[in-house]
Amino acid sequence: MIPTLEDVAKDEQAFLNASVNATAANVRFAVLDKDFRIGWASAQFCETFGRAAHELIGEPLANFDGLLQSTMFQTLFPIVSTGVQWSGEIRYDTAFGDRVWLQTHLLPIYTGQEPAHTLYLFLINDITDTKVALQEKQAALTDLRYSEARYRALIENQSDLIALFNSHGDRIYVNSQYQEFTGKSFIEIIGTNIYEFTLKGVPLSFIRQAFLLTPDNPEISKVFELENARQEKQWILLYVRGIFDSFGNLYEFMSIGRNVTDLKNAELQKTDYIEALERIAFMTSHRVRSPISTMQGLLELLRMDAIDTDQWDLVRQALKRCVDDLDKYSRELGDFIYHQQFHN
Repeated sequence: MIPTLEDVAKDEQAFLNASVNATAANVRFAVLDKDFRIGWASAQFCETFGRAAHELIGEPLANFDGLLQSTMFQTLFPIVSTGVQWSGEIRYDTAFGDRVWLQTHLLPIYTGQEPAHTLYLFLINDITDTKVALQEKQAALTDLRYSEARYRALIENQSDLIALFNSHGDRIYVNSQYQEFTGKSFIEIIGTNIYEFTLKGVPLSFIRQAFLLTPDNPEISKVFELENARQEKQWILLYVRGIFDSFGNLYEFMSIGRNVTDLKNAELQKTDYIEALERIAFMTSHRVRSPISTMQGLLELLRMDAIDTDQWDLVRQALKRCVDDLDKYSRELGDFIYHQQFHN
């Protein structure tokens, strides 16, 4: 049966005693005398220090190695003796080598007018898990700051154009090279949308593809001829990589632009060179080969003594045309090669 308020009122002392016993059974605390010796300790208190109650009774608090250093004890004694409460965190090394963090409270209790009648409640709460978690969090934050500083230094010193966008296409970070290329400061760029402010030369069709990235197809890349703030044309390999949340939704995306102008020019020169070779091959096979074939045919007729005397003038004319054609084509070929060498 659940007791009523009337039942409690009838046996108030019994209720208070039960409440005190319940509290004492679940709270880590000890009662100290005026000299800070333990006069009574709860089961939880004894368990914390791994000792039985009878071993702790009469033990001065200063004898707990690692709990209160002698200098700290000497500082606390005159403070709390004046009736001031004290609270703080104490690191305690147990006899088993474990390190325990305790939230402690030292409360004076006066049982009479004289200081000799003063007692102290010494309450402790094991906060080791919380303390360790906070220390680990602080260490992780410190490592994160160092890592961020290192990565930022690496990115800032990159020659690539680096920008980070949120899922809506708003710029949330750009490096110094990106700022220099666009001719705008960090403050001017941050918050601008990729559709409103684009790199000159990037088509909208490529930008739209960035918003269609998925974990299965997380990146796109293409080479574009872009124009910087100084109106200089550069060939830029633009690489876009998507960053996704745990559900596979596009969270952010990063664009990296690398100047490949030298490579592109080399590629174009290679293309021009191949085209030149093809033209030389055409000239050789068609315009040079034809008169040579004619001359070879005439020589074969001479070898066979198949040319009559009245045909010699025709033969001489044919040979002259072949020689003139070869001379003309050889000069054209020489001019073409010279042009390719010194004008490309």
